[in-house]
Amino acid sequence: MPGVHIRPLQRHDEFQACERIQENVWGAAGVGSEALAVTQRYGGAVIGAFVGGRVAGFLYAFIGRRRGRLIHWSHLMAVAPEFRDLGLGFQMKLEHRRRALAQGIRSICWTYDPLQSRNAALNIARLGAAAEEYVADCYGRFPSLIEKGLPSDRFVVNWRIATRAVARRLGGGPPERPSLDLPRANETRLNAGGFLENSRITLGLRDPRLLVEIPANTDVMRSQALRLAKRWRAETRRIFQRYFAAGFRVKDFVPPSRAEGRCFYVLRSRRRLG
Repeated sequence: MPGVHIRPLQRHDEFQACERIQENVWGAAGVGSEALAVTQRYGGAVIGAFVGGRVAGFLYAFIGRRRGRLIHWSHLMAVAPEFRDLGLGFQMKLEHRRRALAQGIRSICWTYDPLQSRNAALNIARLGAAAEEYVADCYGRFPSLIEKGLPSDRFVVNWRIATRAVARRLGGGPPERPSLDLPRANETRLNAGGFLENSRITLGLRDPRLLVEIPANTDVMRSQALRLAKRWRAETRRIFQRYFAAGFRVKDFVPPSRAEGRCFYVLRSRRRLG
């Protein structure tokens, strides 16, 4: 893409630009420039996306340990609003994967809001990561412009960057398209305001694969129908916690562009349900 450059951040003014992006996106800077600089120097990764020489987005990850294995924990990634839809997040993830593999890291993990379809499309559908845990109110209540006062529920994502499955997904070949004829944990309908709502929730499905639908326009819903957005948080928490406890994991995502404006998680059982 002309004018776009992805590289590790190096200078203090570049780390300070990350603070401004955080304030612009979330309303406050959760990680300061000093911590970013130290992380870069001692084994983590702070990668920037430059457009026309300006820091337009960044990714911040530190070394961690999960289930006994050394990982990179990718704690923050943000793109300034005026530079969205340029594919910068995807390019930063690819650069992070390349650098982590060079360090001998085989998994990159992070969290994201399960109700954000844009993030699901990148993390699950495009990168080939899997959601392995559901953490209710992961960060507590914090003043985020995006959260709108909702509990900060999160998926924990594991991106197994050294696997052939991830390499195939990133290779650009046509992925297997999940069937929309699978059993559904929730049935939905449009309400009088034009927003999606659940009409029925089924928590006892025993099929090896199933679908969970989420709204495609969560940010608009939170701005215009906050009570309904809070219902979605509570209802999807019940769904994911129940099925994760039964051995399911999120293995794929059908974005709105492939489902006539609707979007679905694909859950797959990790064990036979007897």
